[in-house]
Amino acid sequence: MVDIRMKGTDRKQAIIEAARPLFAQDGFNGTSVRAIAKAAGVSEGLLYKHFPSKEALYREILEFADRISSFTIKEFVQIEPGTETLVLFIYVFADIVLFKVEGRKEEQEMYERLFFRSLLGNISFAKTGLRTIIDNVRSTITINFDAAVRAGDIVEMPIDPINRFWFIHHLVMGLDLCHKSGESAFQYDISKEELTEHATLFALRGIGMTDEAIRKYFKPEKLKALWKGFVK
Repeated sequence: MVDIRMKGTDRKQAIIEAARPLFAQDGFNGTSVRAIAKAAGVSEGLLYKHFPSKEALYREILEFADRISSFTIKEFVQIEPGTETLVLFIYVFADIVLFKVEGRKEEQEMYERLFFRSLLGNISFAKTGLRTIIDNVRSTITINFDAAVRAGDIVEMPIDPINRFWFIHHLVMGLDLCHKSGESAFQYDISKEELTEHATLFALRGIGMTDEAIRKYFKPEKLKALWKGFVK
């Protein structure tokens, strides 16, 4: 039950927290305003004071994609573009999806459940989230990919760099989906931690990175240390 003495901002956040698992479980169409209000311990009228519609509340939850991708990109714009930065970007992306961002894990889990459910029904949530992600990362991908090409570290192939990123995204999200219950749906002969490294290596080969560049820049322990430095 939401405390009636709550400040407006706190009550709004409480409604969002109550809505997330309902949207994640039943999807947009299957979740009613009445159910959200009941879970939040408020009246429907009070809910509408904070959100003019169910769609507005849904969009608020969608903004996680913008917050998480913006958080990551802020770090990358400070690093000199090049092959090593591209490798780090791919590693960080895989680690974020498979292990979540510290301090945001619950929010990220709920977002991903909404995302996967959206792919099976009303795809507006998934489409908006993916559009937000690519809008935030497009420049970073392009700048670092072009720098790697100029350095001779990526072989030519008739696949746009952004499409290569989407292939990586689908690979990692597929791995994440198979772990979504908390138990892996399949058994690799490696730990989940090593899975991030192997997925990154697989992705580097997939985008056309040369063997020499991979040997030079794919240093898992160094990548891990750099990534940890981001989130401190």
